[in-house]
Amino acid sequence: MRFFYHILLLLCLKSGFVLSQESVYVLDTLYPVHSLDHMLQVYKDSDNSLTPEKIKSDSTLTYLRGDELPKYLEVGTTYWGKLALRAKQPMKGWTLHFEDKMIGPPAWTKSNGTVDVFGYIDGKMVFQEKTGVEYPKNERGYKGYWVMNAIKLDRLPIDKAITLIMKVEGNSFGYPSYFNLTVRSPEQPYYYQFNQFNNSFNLFLFGVTFIILVYHLLQYFYLRESIYLWFCFWLLFCTFTQAMTTGLFIGSIITFRYAIWFLIANGQFYSWWFFGRAFVDSKRKFLRTDKMMLGLALLILTEILLTAFYVVFTKPQTNFTGVGFHYVILNIYTVLSLVVSIVLILKKDLFARYFGIGTLVACLSMIVGTLWSLGIITPPFRLDPYATGIFLQIIIYSFGIAYRRQTLSKQSEYERLEAERSRTEMLRMKDLDDLKTRFFTNISHEFRTPLTLIQGPISNAKRLKENTDDDGVTLSHKDFDMVQRNAGRLNSLVNELLELAKLESGKTLLSVKQADIVPFLKLMVYSFESMAERAQLSYDVVFKKMSKMAYFDSDKLEKMVSNVLSNAFKYTEKGGKVSVVVDFENDKLLMSVSDTGNGIAQEDLPYVFDRFYRVEGSEKKGSGIGLALTKELVDLHQGEIKVESVLGEGTTFLLTLPITLVGLPKSALVIDQEATKVSINNNSGILFSETEINDSTTQLDMPIVLVVEDNADLRSYISDILAGEYVVLVAEDGEQGERMALEQIPDIVISDVMMPKKDGFALCEALKTNSKTSHIPVILLTAKAGQDNKMQGLYQGADAYVTKPFSAEELLVRSKNLISLREKLWQKIKDADGILLDDLPLNSMDDEFMQKVFRTIKDHLDNSSFSVELLANSVGFSRAQLHRKLKALVNKSPNQLISEVRLKTAYQLLMNKTGNVSEVAYSVGFSNLSYFAKSFKDKFGVSPSELTVTKS
Repeated sequence: MRFFYHILLLLCLKSGFVLSQESVYVLDTLYPVHSLDHMLQVYKDSDNSLTPEKIKSDSTLTYLRGDELPKYLEVGTTYWGKLALRAKQPMKGWTLHFEDKMIGPPAWTKSNGTVDVFGYIDGKMVFQEKTGVEYPKNERGYKGYWVMNAIKLDRLPIDKAITLIMKVEGNSFGYPSYFNLTVRSPEQPYYYQFNQFNNSFNLFLFGVTFIILVYHLLQYFYLRESIYLWFCFWLLFCTFTQAMTTGLFIGSIITFRYAIWFLIANGQFYSWWFFGRAFVDSKRKFLRTDKMMLGLALLILTEILLTAFYVVFTKPQTNFTGVGFHYVILNIYTVLSLVVSIVLILKKDLFARYFGIGTLVACLSMIVGTLWSLGIITPPFRLDPYATGIFLQIIIYSFGIAYRRQTLSKQSEYERLEAERSRTEMLRMKDLDDLKTRFFTNISHEFRTPLTLIQGPISNAKRLKENTDDDGVTLSHKDFDMVQRNAGRLNSLVNELLELAKLESGKTLLSVKQADIVPFLKLMVYSFESMAERAQLSYDVVFKKMSKMAYFDSDKLEKMVSNVLSNAFKYTEKGGKVSVVVDFENDKLLMSVSDTGNGIAQEDLPYVFDRFYRVEGSEKKGSGIGLALTKELVDLHQGEIKVESVLGEGTTFLLTLPITLVGLPKSALVIDQEATKVSINNNSGILFSETEINDSTTQLDMPIVLVVEDNADLRSYISDILAGEYVVLVAEDGEQGERMALEQIPDIVISDVMMPKKDGFALCEALKTNSKTSHIPVILLTAKAGQDNKMQGLYQGADAYVTKPFSAEELLVRSKNLISLREKLWQKIKDADGILLDDLPLNSMDDEFMQKVFRTIKDHLDNSSFSVELLANSVGFSRAQLHRKLKALVNKSPNQLISEVRLKTAYQLLMNKTGNVSEVAYSVGFSNLSYFAKSFKDKFGVSPSELTVTKS
């Protein structure tokens, strides 16, 4: 039996029949992916002598199984494949894939060149399918992405064996043939993401290159400079190269694929030298180096053209894009370029050095790239050295062009300025002199008029006095009103100038509060009715809404409206008309002020809001800064003011202001409405002079402030500021202030520096060196803003130094902060109930006072009749003084302090078992045991007896 089996086997081998040849792979749609390499028979066709019929029928041909193939098949060799399949179910949408397993190379090298698949059933060909990048798209059976070599399997019959014969040829870039067969379902049609490792970087580089190309192309069209044209020329090659790297268009090219790629991909090697010559301006600066750069560009350009013609006409066999000696020549060219880049770096020219550095980076990347293309090395990190070099060059040269343009612009601007310096300086000096002259002329004029009207009546009165024996000088009511009016005019002018200066310096902020704006506007607008009557003008006012809640700064709104209305009345003649219309729209205040005056010429309208600008013929009626101030205030509100006028008919000012927090500047300070109400309700502070003070002041809950100021108006002004928060004591000079401070012990003293009898420095020193007043914070007010003056006040012990003119808000905040600071300084004493004071390292006068108080209390601890009066006498204070001093320092009254010292001492005695409850109570001054027990429990939470039991 064994003999017959061997005979049969020999006959089978002789006839070329192998059992495995009859093996058929069964396709089951339950499995989405089928790998077929183990069933595939691959035949090498070195001389292109094989045909599908021969592969199908000649069993003597040698083959390798698909899973036995080497990693790379031979470049330029045709391979055939044979495979038998049988489908159990319909294969609609299923595809047969030739999978490219090579990861990393650019897209242009991908895909088999041509793939032909022949289907045979029972020895008869039933279909032929084509795929591969070098077949036209309309001839490919699979219309998907070009790099995917696949055919459709819709024609496979069910439960019937079909033999597939495949002819596979590599592409024109020298990429070898490959099989790696799989059958895939419609749900899993792709075997990998194309170009996994380089795709994201190459797509990113393509996008960056394209955007930079478009930007610099627009720069060239705008500036018409050759450097931008050459840079765009180089970027164009880089952009197309990256597009081919990602497979954007190279797959659609069928004929001359390699030649087209070769011309584009290598075009960047010579184009960058043309760009470099323009960047460095080497033809003008370095003629010899320029010839070297041009020679390198022409050398590589000639080599590229010759190689392209060689490929087209002789059709040599390429190997992974390599053809002939191209990469060897390219490597030599790169080394020469490296030498030229070093020569450029050594030049004493910023542009030459910059381009040399960029070229050096490119050459190093190209050396790695050419050695990689020659197969000598493998670049690290799977990075494409060519793409990396291009990316670095783009970054370097883009910044270089910007740097070059900026440098040349600066140089050109400097040269232009130098050329015009003398003429410009002369014009500037002349304009400056004119500006100064105009400014001082206008200011002098504005001050001279009211000063004349003040000086005139006073001079007249003085002359009258010289003719009489009367010591006094008398002014008539008319002269007095004139002096008062013009003094106010001077003050108003100064204030407007100061307000303008603050606005321009950016130090003015809005302080807005929410309220009904209509009553406020009515009060201002209708206040001009008397002016209209005196000037015999018709005055029409229209409010389209009777109420409107809004956020507004009342002070600044009043200035704006008053200036516009004053301007209208000022330039309207007798018998004329002034109209005001107030409306609200889109959360904005709309106000128009019209008059029937002479109007403003069209050429003057753009200058109406300029400082000191006045229309010809109106010089006597205004200063020229009211409307300028109004314009600045409107801009501060982020509003708008416009003027419309017809000469001879009248003028209209249109004011638009936002009245919501959204429209107002974000820097606006919003005043809390509740806080405002409280401030108004509490504005009932009591003002005392020295003759009006009595003991009732010590019973008030509000803190006491002493204002020492010799100027009555300023004293009254400061008192008004503080009246809502403090009981205000006032003194006219330093001696009176010292006396009142010793008597009343205020919480804070605010004093002027320059005063009769005793100035502020002397007063501060006196208060700080007296134990009764040493704790009182002192604020000095002065017009002397020098550093020496401030230091003098601080050396005298002043707690704060405020320069006139001062902000009312600043004065209030400083006062509150100083009182609060005093409370924090003594918080430790209050927390310790004063008992631990002896253990603290205290040396100041206030600390000595407190030590004296506690020492006196402890010395009289067993005296049940020891009172506040005795304590005050012992430390040299009156009862009221002692009360104010202790409240300021430890926030306790004398009675509270005596009681707490007694109880604390009793607690310590009981804890140390120095006696029983009654003995301890008598020893600390309590004659009533039940009162002692109640006070002790209120203080410590336990009764004295419970404490002794617990201790035992």
